[in-house]
Amino acid sequence: MALVEAAHRIPRALPAPWWRGKRGAIVLVLVGMVIAFLGWKNQANWPAALTWNSLSPYLDRFQVWLSDNRNVPHPNLAFSVFNGFANFLDHLVGWLTSFFHKLTWAGTVALGTLVVLRFGGRKAALGVLAAFASFAAIGLWEESIETFSLMLAAVSLSLAVGVPIGVLAGRSARFNRIVTPILDAMQIIPAFAYLMPVVILFSVGPGAAVVTTMIYAVPPAIRITALGIRGVPANTVEAATAIGATRWQVLTKVQLPLARRMLLLSVNQTILFALSMVVIAGLIGGAGLGDSVTNGLYTDPVMAIFAGAAIVIMAIALDRATEAMANRTDPTHRHLDADKSRQLRLYTGACAAAVIAAVIVGHVANAGADWSRWTAQDWLRQYVQRALDYIQNPSTFLFRDLTNPTGNFIVQHGIQPLRSFFIETPWPVTLIGLVLVAYLLSGLRPALIALLMLFVVGLVGEWVNAMDTFSQVLVATLLTVIVGFVMGVWAAESRRVSQILRPVNDVLQTLPQLVYIIPFIYLMPVSGVPGVVASVLYASPVMIRLVQRGIEGVSPESVEAATSFGATRLQVLMKVKIPLARDAIMLGVNQAIIMVLAVVVIGGLVGSGALGYEVATGLQRNAFGLGVVASIAILALGITLDRVTQGRVRARQQA
Repeated sequence: MALVEAAHRIPRALPAPWWRGKRGAIVLVLVGMVIAFLGWKNQANWPAALTWNSLSPYLDRFQVWLSDNRNVPHPNLAFSVFNGFANFLDHLVGWLTSFFHKLTWAGTVALGTLVVLRFGGRKAALGVLAAFASFAAIGLWEESIETFSLMLAAVSLSLAVGVPIGVLAGRSARFNRIVTPILDAMQIIPAFAYLMPVVILFSVGPGAAVVTTMIYAVPPAIRITALGIRGVPANTVEAATAIGATRWQVLTKVQLPLARRMLLLSVNQTILFALSMVVIAGLIGGAGLGDSVTNGLYTDPVMAIFAGAAIVIMAIALDRATEAMANRTDPTHRHLDADKSRQLRLYTGACAAAVIAAVIVGHVANAGADWSRWTAQDWLRQYVQRALDYIQNPSTFLFRDLTNPTGNFIVQHGIQPLRSFFIETPWPVTLIGLVLVAYLLSGLRPALIALLMLFVVGLVGEWVNAMDTFSQVLVATLLTVIVGFVMGVWAAESRRVSQILRPVNDVLQTLPQLVYIIPFIYLMPVSGVPGVVASVLYASPVMIRLVQRGIEGVSPESVEAATSFGATRLQVLMKVKIPLARDAIMLGVNQAIIMVLAVVVIGGLVGSGALGYEVATGLQRNAFGLGVVASIAILALGITLDRVTQGRVRARQQA
């Protein structure tokens, strides 16, 4: 009793006043927003006093200076380095293209098909053979070879840079912590924003296209390689070290062989990332299919569709081939005796002999010049043109009752109201409101980063265009989250739905960004809509998979405990699974919003306006300053969106 009475006499801590902590900060910020609205209600635009108006002209003068000094007889060391590297890349791409031409189309087809047959199996080889046949059938063999050469150069250099760095990151936790924020920044920045800075250093041409592609393709090579090295069992490494193996021997004899499948997966992802960027790099002299797409969008829609189809076919064929080769050569699944090894060596020799024979036959039959007789482009063109005429006819059911009303609805009830709200609201209110949202979702540090990045957007004079882009991103993200969340939950709860969605998601994730926009230019020819709808298709697969994995990853014990208390299946889902999967869901939102931004800005090529349009204008009209300023704003907006939607997830992961 004495202990109980003593316990009652201990003074209890009083609850903190409401004005302290997060609630007080929110109230303070809201009051500040009201004051800002009343004080600046007539100042919607970013003030000129806080704008660096001379930046764009300064950059234009800088470009002129670079052009005048880049090609002088004896440029300084910096120009010599950049010019030399660009020339090396130009020659590398040219050499690869010439190599495939010298093989003739017969030898090229035989080489690609038999290599995949040897290391990936018959199914993948048939896919590669069908891809080659389709390139010739639609009359884009030359362009396809140019794109493949450019991509091969970019992938080779990306792996040459990415794999060693990935090995270091996999073996050193300290180095991994150093390189991770750099990789995050490289993957946050939309690919469209890479173009202008690369042009200033490397001019235009295949070399600049390779550099742009490498920036986009190196991060997955590093990350997956590091993951593969870290995934090697620690006891295996310890056993090798215990018998006297050096660090180099442990790497070459243990870690790299056991991580071979992950290394091949890094090749697969690097190829897909490179192919996605090679298409966009057509804007800066990349040639090939990317050039056919970008030019066809304005002058020849049928050719744009043909080139887009060729890119899709190439992406799917390369994805399936590299995945099959990774699975087939996985050392954990291969147990070869001496006889089997001998048979494989003979098989390899037979494939090599077949390639040599195909090259010889190709030269004898002059197959390098008469491949075009196999094309069916003229025959296909008339059917595609008829389909386009039908789609774009205002009197047809598809356009009148489905696609056009949908596009108008998205504009009238989504993009336009948000655009008006963000642009017409006084800039201090918008700025404070967005920072407050960042603080509520992710904490103080991401909120400060958002404040800094939004100030940069206003400083470079792109506040209105950034808010326009932001409105499109919000609409597309909302649609993506709705589609991704519903389909992800459904897939997690139904095995049949999961099996149906898996191949669909696989295909959608292999397609380059620009390809998504092409069909919607003709289906929904309303400003801004093609980019929004295409971004939903591009980002939904990642959102679906992360939501599905998050819900499936909820511990069975938590589910069983809820079920034992009489909870229904719906209650278990709503009260247990979804709350426990919130980190995965927020990560899905984070990835979705970054992917949406990447596609929305590409929509500037087809009239979506805002920041993407200014980058496209800068590239097409040689308005360098305009394009760089817009790229800076895209970068700042991307960092803001990433930090706002992933701050707390990262904090919990680091804890």
